[in-house]
Amino acid sequence: MKVLQQVGHNGIWNIDAHYKNEISDGFIFCAYSHSDEDLKEKFFEKHKDLIDKSFLDLQYFGKKESGNIDKGNLKTYSFHPAANVNDEDHTDIFIERSIKDGIKYQIDLGLKNVIIPHFYENDNQERYMGMVKNINRWLKNNKVDDIKYYMTVPIANHTIIDEKKIDSLLYCLTDMDIVFDGYYIVCEQKPETMQKISIDFKYLKNLTRVFQVLKKQKFLTIYAYANFDALIFLATTDIDYVTIATFEKLRNFNIKQFLASDQGGPSKGWYFSEKLLNFVKAQLLDLIRMQNGINIIENDKNIFSDGILKPNYPWSNQKPDVHKNYLLAVDRLLKEIGAIENLNERRSFVLNKIDAAISNYEELEKKNIYLSDQSSKNYHLDIWKSFLLAK
Repeated sequence: MKVLQQVGHNGIWNIDAHYKNEISDGFIFCAYSHSDEDLKEKFFEKHKDLIDKSFLDLQYFGKKESGNIDKGNLKTYSFHPAANVNDEDHTDIFIERSIKDGIKYQIDLGLKNVIIPHFYENDNQERYMGMVKNINRWLKNNKVDDIKYYMTVPIANHTIIDEKKIDSLLYCLTDMDIVFDGYYIVCEQKPETMQKISIDFKYLKNLTRVFQVLKKQKFLTIYAYANFDALIFLATTDIDYVTIATFEKLRNFNIKQFLASDQGGPSKGWYFSEKLLNFVKAQLLDLIRMQNGINIIENDKNIFSDGILKPNYPWSNQKPDVHKNYLLAVDRLLKEIGAIENLNERRSFVLNKIDAAISNYEELEKKNIYLSDQSSKNYHLDIWKSFLLAK
């Protein structure tokens, strides 16, 4: 299992985290955050070895509607549907041509791993699967040697919680005629209000099944836009690549961000605790410190954690060390889990981590520290435990 940093607009943080702190095995650059020109000049020409350890997500999810967003760089790619917002001929033929051009663009860049871009389909799953079959037929005669091809699979929330729709999707993706080397899995999870991750049992069950079926059929898998709940899916499946990211929109896929401008405001930020397996709102750290609970939540052997937990640290979600604490902590967790080959032992390892996190929440409460904030409290660990014990 390898960890990839999903690179947003603060790409220099990701590069530094990799080269200076040995975080992750590679990168997935996102077209929304990096223009055609900047991608080449600021990254691939400046860091020549990036090509061999990088992927590119061209983010066709919103099709031409993405061209209406005020921000972003999707329009800088001439072949992108967002660059052709005024083109009335946005038929399946147009989309298919755009997908093929996106494949060629990545090969011309010199990438050895090509993510085949595909759109998000909210209502008509048959249309999505029809395009998968068309691109697969074309690829049979156009594969380039020494390149691996990953078809993008954007799964809507109402699809992932519907077992019959997942059956239909997997039937298409595992057809005997498929020539893709693997799949780039993007899943819309929709957590409850003010929570970071979904605890919908159907989401956990069906997404796990997607990975298990694809791996059983010998396809490579990339779990993209992954949040820290990736460790639950990795506990039961040999996922090949799992992404980590700084900002939340790269950890929680939502089609709305490709259809409308982001209205997100400033935040003091969040502390990710390996010992709680959760984020803690920055404003709660003073309470935890006053009640002598910092040792219960602090990450061990993490220079970023040491710095940002100091008294009077000027908290902001624009501080690179806040995000690097998360990157280092989750990178370490995922690699610990992925290094365990036996899946039964792997599941037991994660269950032990969950039990320890539950105990740490209890230890906080013994010190009269109650993390009542919706995102910071223990709303997920019992569900995780139940899910893994049921496997």
